[in-house]
Amino acid sequence: MPAGRSSGRASRRIRSSGRGPRRILAAGLIAASAALAGCGASSSAAPTALPTAAPTAQPTGPAPSVTPLPPGSFTVDLPAGWRAVPVDGSHDAIVAAVRTRNPVFADSLEARLANLSDTTTYVAFDASPAAVEDGTPVMLVATEVALPADVSLQTFATTVNGQVEQLVEADVELDQILVTAGQAFAMSYEAPVTRPDGQTGSAAITQVLYVLPGRGYVLTFAVPTAQASDYAREIADIATSFTIRT
Repeated sequence: MPAGRSSGRASRRIRSSGRGPRRILAAGLIAASAALAGCGASSSAAPTALPTAAPTAQPTGPAPSVTPLPPGSFTVDLPAGWRAVPVDGSHDAIVAAVRTRNPVFADSLEARLANLSDTTTYVAFDASPAAVEDGTPVMLVATEVALPADVSLQTFATTVNGQVEQLVEADVELDQILVTAGQAFAMSYEAPVTRPDGQTGSAAITQVLYVLPGRGYVLTFAVPTAQASDYAREIADIATSFTIRT
């Protein structure tokens, strides 16, 4: 995360106990599955770590809300070249605009946009010329799930982390971080993806988890593994900018 918000690295490993209301487990599974499905991940992967940092200050975000905010009540700052796209409605014009620059990129973007889950509330991708030329979209997909008001960030993060570990069949480290909205958790791992041409590739996945009473947020970043280090700073900056719009 950017300087001034954190220093050093202090990993905080949290294990799922397997306990808790069934509805919490279901919410965690929905969030994790939606994020992975958007990246075309299968159920086997070797984990990889992307930069995350533990906070050294107390959160300064908004006070918890008793009434859950409407879906999409948050903002992030996108770097130059990134484009947010509507979650609902046709994506034909967006896909057509990049198809003239790179048909392979357009096919992959079209497939991902067609498979957004019902819990997706925000999508953005790197639409810069260099990114489109590379052929594989670098994307941010935000999903939100309804939670009982007493569910804590730690419970939500632990549950989603456990579901991800089952899906990728590997240990995935969970780190406490600080974003503009307050305390959050992050995890990074590698997952295989199937490209539109049927070939198998791999993606570096970073997920940021945040909770307000009654709602859980999952920001999922998917980057081709070979480009993970190139996007580490941009992902950190976008994630850190996450704040609740009240």
